[in-house]
Amino acid sequence: MKVTVLSNAQMAQMGFTHRFEIPYTDLTSTASTSVAISLATYAAGKGVTAAAYKLVTPFDGGATSALALDVGHNGATTDDPDSILDNYEIHVDATEVLYGDGNGAVFATLRTGYFPLDAGAYEATFTATGANLTALTTGEVHIYLNIVDLATG
Repeated sequence: MKVTVLSNAQMAQMGFTHRFEIPYTDLTSTASTSVAISLATYAAGKGVTAAAYKLVTPFDGGATSALALDVGHNGATTDDPDSILDNYEIHVDATEVLYGDGNGAVFATLRTGYFPLDAGAYEATFTATGANLTALTTGEVHIYLNIVDLATG
């Protein structure tokens, strides 16, 4: 995974502070149908106020027939694996969704994001259908987060 802290111009234009580039090769080392990848660690007060993703190349390979993307938080006392991005399809065989915004619980009904009270990590979870993730041969997704640290302000 490649992590990029966006430039001030990109932050102003896009509304995000970080881009996480995840190619299929980051998913193929686990002989399982699901894997969680840590995007960024956090401490109390380091929250996410915006989220989106861009499917650069739809995922495919072997007998895989679907691949769900979730992004959430995994804290010491609270966790929700799909609180930020919830169940976006990113596999070519299952009508992939090329772009998506923050649709998880932290953005539902008048919410503006998530500010933790504990320490943990923001994670992307990939869940395949049809075969293990080791069967993937192509795919890349970019996840965008606006990470704000209120503890330093």
